[in-house]
Amino acid sequence: MGAGTAVKLEMIEEDVLEKMVEAGLFPNKDEAARAAIIKYASDLGMFSPKTLWARITRHRRRKVTPGQLMKDLEVLEDEV
Repeated sequence: MGAGTAVKLEMIEEDVLEKMVEAGLFPNKDEAARAAIIKYASDLGMFSPKTLWARITRHRRRKVTPGQLMKDLEVLEDEV
């Protein structure tokens, strides 16, 4: 993860992140993990998608629209 954060994952989580990268959805596992955290926070109602995307777009990491990210995540949900 980032320079200040390290996360120890079980093998299944590592496999999922790797599949997301192999599918071309994300350039690396860090970006896939970021997207998953954002999606989870949104699902829990901690932040609205609009608020999350406003924060994300200030710190662009990859070029993807909110709609495209949601489609990408839905495809992955269907595979699991």
